[in-house]
Amino acid sequence: MIGRYRAALLLAGVVALLASAAAQQTGAFALLGGKAAIVSKFWAAGGSGETYALNVQQFTTSGATIKAYDIDMQHLMHMVIVRDDFATFAHEHPSFNATTGIFVQNFTKEPNHKYYAFADTSPKGIGQQVFRFTLESDGEAAAYKLSTAPSSYNEKAGPYNVLLQKTTIRAQTPQKLDLTVVEGDDPATDLVPYLGAAAHVVMIDISTLSYVHVHPTLKGQTMSMKPNSMRATMVAAQKAGPFMDVTLPALPAGVYKTWVQVAGGPAKTVYTAAFTIVAK
Repeated sequence: MIGRYRAALLLAGVVALLASAAAQQTGAFALLGGKAAIVSKFWAAGGSGETYALNVQQFTTSGATIKAYDIDMQHLMHMVIVRDDFATFAHEHPSFNATTGIFVQNFTKEPNHKYYAFADTSPKGIGQQVFRFTLESDGEAAAYKLSTAPSSYNEKAGPYNVLLQKTTIRAQTPQKLDLTVVEGDDPATDLVPYLGAAAHVVMIDISTLSYVHVHPTLKGQTMSMKPNSMRATMVAAQKAGPFMDVTLPALPAGVYKTWVQVAGGPAKTVYTAAFTIVAK
């Protein structure tokens, strides 16, 4: 009898292990213009209702767990999570267990939608790596239609209006766009740096799901994004202002859902303006 009980426990453990392995995903490399140099694994552990613990663990190509990362913009990982219709956007910073090498982020999703999670890190000695994972829909996925038209150049973000110079750009051409933040009829005067930068811009190609994350600079300011110049970067970014430049890489032709994040006000609140940029 005891032998049967132990056998049942062993079988249950094996089934649970197999289920866990089946639920684990190997990430798809997503950084536009980059190259995969590591392996990234992801699994979502269910909690209460639609809340999940999103886990990411990364490995060298030889299979060793990566436990050392460079700090990029004040964090070891930037996790961007968007809904399948690109109607929601979250920019999170998972906690890190240096013993296991596992990042964890709690996230509450809406039913009937799948989500894409982008894990953006800089493993020490390797440089920026971005991998994409998918949280599948619970239940039948809701129908939606994506707009492929360029958005207005003027979008609301909390008390501010964020103005991009243009939302139709030339493909395959590096370029610089004017970015202006106004409050009412005047340039905003209470902006503050967000995560060591004057602002953040995340772009995702709706077809390829390629990922771009750039940091606008104040007009007349230059900022190096190399890890060994991070101290200089942080000093240069102690100010934020209404007049900025966004330097974009050469983007392949496509439609890019774009989010501009700025911070301001007495509480240094982060606000997000959503755009659609078309490169053609």
